[in-house]
Amino acid sequence: MQYEITLGIPVYAAADYIAETMKSALGQTYSNIEFLIVDDRADDGTIDIVEHIKRDHLRGKDIRIIRNDKNMGVSYCRNLIMDEARGKYLYFLDSDDTIESYTIQLLIDAIKAFQAQVAYASYDIIDSVKGSVVRTYQKDKLQLSQEGELAIYAFKNTHIFHVSVCNVLVDVDFLRKTGVRFIDTNFWEDMAFTTELITKVSRAVLLPDVTYHYLQHPESLSHYRERDLLTKEEIMQNASTIAYLKGKAKEMKGHSCLPFLCSYLEMNSFYMVCHILKRNSRIVPKISCSEMQQILQHPFGLCDVLHFRNERWQNIWFWLLGRMPIFIAISSVWLLGKIKRVI
Repeated sequence: MQYEITLGIPVYAAADYIAETMKSALGQTYSNIEFLIVDDRADDGTIDIVEHIKRDHLRGKDIRIIRNDKNMGVSYCRNLIMDEARGKYLYFLDSDDTIESYTIQLLIDAIKAFQAQVAYASYDIIDSVKGSVVRTYQKDKLQLSQEGELAIYAFKNTHIFHVSVCNVLVDVDFLRKTGVRFIDTNFWEDMAFTTELITKVSRAVLLPDVTYHYLQHPESLSHYRERDLLTKEEIMQNASTIAYLKGKAKEMKGHSCLPFLCSYLEMNSFYMVCHILKRNSRIVPKISCSEMQQILQHPFGLCDVLHFRNERWQNIWFWLLGRMPIFIAISSVWLLGKIKRVI
């Protein structure tokens, strides 16, 4: 059967949540959807619940389950979904999140009306214990039709455009042609994928409608900063994601969004070092000052930065942080972190 939409769900250790997730997915008012489930081999019975729903639900015939031979991680599962999707458009849903019943209809109408490559709606973060809204990322209502326009908007408005694959419908042919993939990491794989993807988009629709509900767990990997003991390995994996994107930035000389991308990546590097300085007594083993300055390294040389037409002074400052004597650089980050109240 030819589907208009593939709704992809990587499934792993979500037995407490998957029934609600599937209920929200199968409850879509839009009918022409393939529900592509990738079983990443948890042993908590999650996939048994999915199979039960497939047998009993009226839309069960539209559920397709792919089973990995062993646990491969979320990046592998999402890449598999991209490869296996039969729909013209693709939508990712995590196995513990929920969406409104009109989500797909809203996004497909928007992407078709504007002949866009991607359509983004807004979402909120729900505390899994309290059930309350922690934060809402509500986008402006926009149609963007110039190369680099979406990326510039996203990098300048990180308070409303969070780097996540949540609540976006993307044209599958366009996605495959970009060659963008999820990188093999346990941390910030969303950030790497989304940041790279939006630099390749030339037609996009943004919607303020909050139609996706992201469930935030106390034990989540993204909450490592709140734990009593942190490992250097996991923090440096985050740093490696930033380094990967800086490497990608080097391939984008002349792109209109490049100065904004560099400023965005360097700001993330700065805040990462601030968090390391604040918590280094809890990190095992310790992260050295030279390693912290390496995290701060700008992807371009000073001559390139001086030729930026936008974000020039921000990029010059970040370039200096990565080149000045280590003690001065780290002391400067400490002082600025104190001023910004992140240390």
